[in-house]
Amino acid sequence: MNWSLDQLAQAAGVHRNTIHNFETGRYSGNPEKLRAVRQALQNAGVEFIGEAESSGVRLRKPPPSPELGALAAGVATVAAGHSVLVINSAPEVRSLARSILEELRLSVVEAESSEEALMILQEQALTLSAVFSDVMMPGLDGVVLANIIMKTWPAIKVILSTGAAGAADLRLPLNASLIAKPWRISEMFRLFRGV
Repeated sequence: MNWSLDQLAQAAGVHRNTIHNFETGRYSGNPEKLRAVRQALQNAGVEFIGEAESSGVRLRKPPPSPELGALAAGVATVAAGHSVLVINSAPEVRSLARSILEELRLSVVEAESSEEALMILQEQALTLSAVFSDVMMPGLDGVVLANIIMKTWPAIKVILSTGAAGAADLRLPLNASLIAKPWRISEMFRLFRGV
């Protein structure tokens, strides 16, 4: 995964000392915190396999080619480079983003949370060219999600949106851009043109 201790702690919603103490064997952890760590790793593509002495972990295999899957299922697939995953907990915000992006002739897939978005990415990453997410999200925030995407699916562009003060202080990964709220249509078109 190539995550730092801080990245795992943030993704799991636990304190970094919890991770450190668990890694060094000084803390067995309460079940709720351990489940949160496991869930964060699973959301990022880690599979837990086996039990007891034969247990281990591995990264999930990438999904099969969407073209092959579509031929097998007899359905059309969206061409790579034409779909955007929109993530926001508010349906009206997702609807507004959809209407703007469809004006650019982009196909839109929606998710209510970063966790749901990661599941969609596991299945559809090859058909997605961009992710459009709010910075402030329940669970994993947009910056953490952008970092996961940069490490796992580096070809996918991330555009984050925020209305909060201090947005200029956000430390964005290289694959991410930022747009302020309220959105200006010209800025949306500039960021998504050619996606």
